[in-house]
Amino acid sequence: MSGKRPVKAGLFLFLILPFLVWAEPGREKSAPKQPSPVAPAEPVPGLPSIHFPADPVQVSVPPLRPLQGGPGFAAIPASPRAGEPVTVAYTDDFSGPGSREFQAVLLDSQGKRIAKALFFSFAKDAEGRDVLAAILGIPSTAGAGPFFIRVEAPGRTIQDIPILVEKRDFISETIALDEENTAIRTQIDPQKTREAEQLWAILNHTGADIFTSGPFIPPVASTRRTSFFGDRRIYQYVSGSSDTSIHAGVDYGVPKGTEVWACAPGRVVLARPRIVTGNSVILEHLPGVYSLYYHLDTIEAQEGAIVSAGTLLGLSGSTGLATGPHLHWEIRTAGENTDPDAFISRAVLDKDEILSKLIRY
Repeated sequence: MSGKRPVKAGLFLFLILPFLVWAEPGREKSAPKQPSPVAPAEPVPGLPSIHFPADPVQVSVPPLRPLQGGPGFAAIPASPRAGEPVTVAYTDDFSGPGSREFQAVLLDSQGKRIAKALFFSFAKDAEGRDVLAAILGIPSTAGAGPFFIRVEAPGRTIQDIPILVEKRDFISETIALDEENTAIRTQIDPQKTREAEQLWAILNHTGADIFTSGPFIPPVASTRRTSFFGDRRIYQYVSGSSDTSIHAGVDYGVPKGTEVWACAPGRVVLARPRIVTGNSVILEHLPGVYSLYYHLDTIEAQEGAIVSAGTLLGLSGSTGLATGPHLHWEIRTAGENTDPDAFISRAVLDKDEILSKLIRY
């Protein structure tokens, strides 16, 4: 009988069973763990998260973009008040046709088109790309709430930028007109029609010249105002009937003969008498941005001249539709009447501010 001890069967199976299971042919492997879904991007803080309906006229495939990076977009300020200008900018990273034909369009939350402005080139960013800007006026009739600015080219939507228009109240006033001023407002006159058409053509022209990038200055030394921007007016006629309008600028209650100055560097595009606005001067400051000076007693500016801020344009008076001596000062942005105080309080073409707020969507 051998001296070797027998190996117990139970111990043998215990030792080799794990190897048999591991090497078992045809054994199914566990399914790989699926990655967790990526959470949607968070909305921009302080702005509403809303669904913007498509604009069937403009929506289509956007132009090609570079593989790396992408264009940046900005709307300053993101929460304007009705009547204030918004600076819209983008970096020109687009390789598709028509990138120089882009425009900024203001739409309400239902997709209704409210206002628009063309882009113009004004700077380069740190990477050497062109930065284009458009100055868009929020109409004084715009209600408070969510809007968005669409950057678009002919037939193409490029980017929608949400903004939030803040609530703003305007003053209501009633103005009684004498027989002469009643006639100016109510009588049909071919000359008055021609002057209105000429004015509209000027204010809706967007050139390429940039005469200023800084804030504007007041056009007179006095701070006394008799009417304000956006006043809701009721005109009472001598016949007993009435009419309504919205005051497009601010009125300075200054005596006849007060010096009126250019609010910023620019080009004189109109300096002549008009039926409704009397002796009038208009300056172009930025592409699509104009300042208007009405009811002057005398005109000192010459059409076509380039002027600096503070240049004498004329002396205040009460010519045209006026109930007394004053200066009517107005700013138009792509044809839209815009609050002049907004141009005094900030520079609408501040390069450093614009570059710092460009966002890649």
